[in-house]
Amino acid sequence: MSELVTLSENDLCRSLTHVFWLGGPSDSGKTSVMNIIVQRRRWQRYPCDFHEHNHLIARADPVLHPNIYQSIGRSLDENWLHPTPQQLFENILATNDERFPMICDDLRLMPHKPPVLVEGPRLFPKLVVPVLISLNQAVWLIPTADFARASQERRDKPSGHYGSSNPERLRENFLARERLLAEHIESEVTRLGLPSIKIDGQRTAEEIADEVESHFATYPTYV
Repeated sequence: MSELVTLSENDLCRSLTHVFWLGGPSDSGKTSVMNIIVQRRRWQRYPCDFHEHNHLIARADPVLHPNIYQSIGRSLDENWLHPTPQQLFENILATNDERFPMICDDLRLMPHKPPVLVEGPRLFPKLVVPVLISLNQAVWLIPTADFARASQERRDKPSGHYGSSNPERLRENFLARERLLAEHIESEVTRLGLPSIKIDGQRTAEEIADEVESHFATYPTYV
């Protein structure tokens, strides 16, 4: 087992020993894999996307979360048409630095049994690694470009883009931002030597879930 910190070194790590992390870009099949595992294991589930309203609106504080707070009240066009894809990408990095502590606070307060499986596209490696006791607590799903593109088309992403004054440009900006995020996550996973699974559509979600479970199984609190 690859040890990252000892329990005595970090109270936050100690408070999150019951948490397993399933990261990766959007359109990598994370939600399907999470649902399979929590049904098999009878674990608790924490899909980060379900908590976006609480984190990005209800709990946003102008002092603690200035990058999050400045987006509140902006129109769809202001948020998606005016910035470049690079600016949209950089905004996600900045707002996620502010949001991740809120995710950790939520997880810390959840019962420690059964374990919690947390899943989301914003579980960036640089944020997750410092709260791990072991690399066996986390794995990232990395989709191929073809797999991600097929998923985006099937789901007609992004939802709500037709409410913009220029739906096609909004969609182009969104997809360009998603590509930058996917490249960033894959680069960080590779640079840090973190566990990952390539998602190319050649295996079923159940088979991917088997591999994720096998990775988690060597962590002591896996039950």
